[in-house]
Amino acid sequence: MRDALAYEWVRIRTLRSTWWLSGLAVFLGVGISTLFSWGIHHDFTTSGVNADDLDGLGPIVTTQLAASGLIPSVICFVLAIIGIFAWGHEYRHGMVRASLTALNSRAHLWLAKFLVVGAWVAVVAVVTLVLSGVVGTIFLHEYVHVLSSRTWEAIGQQLVYLVVLTWLAMAFTSVTRSQAFALVSIFLWPFLIENLLLVFFRLVPGLRDNTELLRFRPFDAGAHLVDVLSDPVGTWGDPLSALGGFLVFGGVSAAVMVASFVLFTRRDA
Repeated sequence: MRDALAYEWVRIRTLRSTWWLSGLAVFLGVGISTLFSWGIHHDFTTSGVNADDLDGLGPIVTTQLAASGLIPSVICFVLAIIGIFAWGHEYRHGMVRASLTALNSRAHLWLAKFLVVGAWVAVVAVVTLVLSGVVGTIFLHEYVHVLSSRTWEAIGQQLVYLVVLTWLAMAFTSVTRSQAFALVSIFLWPFLIENLLLVFFRLVPGLRDNTELLRFRPFDAGAHLVDVLSDPVGTWGDPLSALGGFLVFGGVSAAVMVASFVLFTRRDA
């Protein structure tokens, strides 16, 4: 197992795409938080402040608005691409045979990929989120304690969401063996398919009475891991709690990971 971890560590840090995507995540994350913090500071300075403006502001600024529940995390989707490339490059360039020759255990190689990539994206995310919180503190220290305990909790939840998303993207790439398909799917499903399901449930007469099922859409459920503004009424209420969101999103990820492991250990390279 140690050889597999060392092999994957060398591989991930010698790929240029890893550094480009990591740098892009930091740039976008800190940049969005800077613009958002500057805009809020301008509004507070010119229009005044009220208590409602400060509700959850620290986590929202630090997570690039993901904690508001309105939009998904930009940096999480950027970093998840590193996970797609972890398997995608293997199959696209035929390197999986060389990897399996160097490491005679498929199970160790599979596990090492998930552990190394998960650790890498988590570290990059921590750097990005903390820097975003520092930027928010610089602009908004007169109005709110940005890096509060609530913000650190949101950072932890964001890291859980990121790792689950990255592992889901990795597992899907391993199952399909198509880097291009996985890259399209990771954006197509949450931004199009799940919204189409929302439209269908609201327009089709036979589905209108079952709209409560929409809260179990995987990516929509996962968004509640970080959402600090919603008021859940239990684990499986509408909206889902952070725990409910994790169980749904994590469950889907775990199922795809199991399929990935079984297929990788049984089918030809």
